[in-house]
Amino acid sequence: MERGNRRPSIRPDIARVEEYVPGESLDAFSARTGVPVERLIKLNSNESPYPPSPRVAAALGVFTAYNLYPDPDGHTLSDDLARYTGVAPCHLVFSNGSNELIAQLWRVFLGPGDSVLTCSPTFSLYTTATTLAGAELIAVPRRDDYEIDLPAVLGALRDDTRVIVLCSPNNPTGNLLARADLDALLATGRLVVVDEAYIEFAGDDALAHSPIQHVPDHDNLVVLRTFSKWAGLAGLRLGYGAFPTWIVPHVRKLQLPFEVNLAAHIAARETLADLPYLRRRIAELVAERDHLAAILAEQPYLRVFPSRGNFVLAEITDPRLSVAAFRVRMESTGIILRYFRTPDLARHVRLTVGTAADTDALARVLAGLRDDLNVSGVPATAERAVEPVH
Repeated sequence: MERGNRRPSIRPDIARVEEYVPGESLDAFSARTGVPVERLIKLNSNESPYPPSPRVAAALGVFTAYNLYPDPDGHTLSDDLARYTGVAPCHLVFSNGSNELIAQLWRVFLGPGDSVLTCSPTFSLYTTATTLAGAELIAVPRRDDYEIDLPAVLGALRDDTRVIVLCSPNNPTGNLLARADLDALLATGRLVVVDEAYIEFAGDDALAHSPIQHVPDHDNLVVLRTFSKWAGLAGLRLGYGAFPTWIVPHVRKLQLPFEVNLAAHIAARETLADLPYLRRRIAELVAERDHLAAILAEQPYLRVFPSRGNFVLAEITDPRLSVAAFRVRMESTGIILRYFRTPDLARHVRLTVGTAADTDALARVLAGLRDDLNVSGVPATAERAVEPVH
């Protein structure tokens, strides 16, 4: 038998999966463009522009037992989070970011011949997770205002549809899932997954009336959340989900031992102990979101969509301005935004809410583009080929 000149074969279904492309990092952008890292304004990944609570760094610095494994069930953190969410610890599961919980939940419920329904445009990881599970994604277009088209959703359900997943506030459009729509979807009997990665930015009323509090009352409702956005802990990767108790053991059996690292446990507990500080930060970002949306709305070449997240979606409506030219202008000044490949968002850009200084810098570049279009009808920056991302 010949050895050494044959590669092991990759599973065909894995080979066909389109890789999920996250937002470009500061170092990668700097290496690609030559703009120094210290000059960059990163508004592409919906991260908080602020560090975590000061209590986080203090607690991580004095803790010494990193040589020990964390509590695999996170009992202490579960108690703290139960007080925050109003959901009993028996319903809560932690993971390395909520993205990993999506992948695990998909593996629990889906296989070849099954389908997942979502409403597009939305978070593209749902497509990747569905493909990895061997299932099919049904993407029902949203209405022009990006609310879900409930009759179209109900009409698209198939016998093999086992999961319905919706992001609320929806990434990248920023709108909330209406309670009446959720009730109608729960009535179908399918597993309904509500991804609330951005719920803390949606206002006190939305947080107080979140579907998470109704998880114990429904055998087919799951709500996912994360500490990445509102708490400034994206780099420590801590997400959680509220599940009906009958699902909890099946998700946990797919997790590796000691799923969440000890530093993330500590950081989450200190965050929950410092909620007044975090709420002030959230209020600052919500105010800055409104400021950013107002500046975008002043540009005659943009259409801006209302958002309840920490980001704003805008469409480039002036045919004289290509997405490539817009991106070149932004990148030449060190501003990193989120662009898209899919046809329904091909002329859209998503902007993370940053600091007031970030918004001011962006406003100057936007005004320069507006002036170029007013004077000569084309932006001064020459276009170059740019590969859009998800």
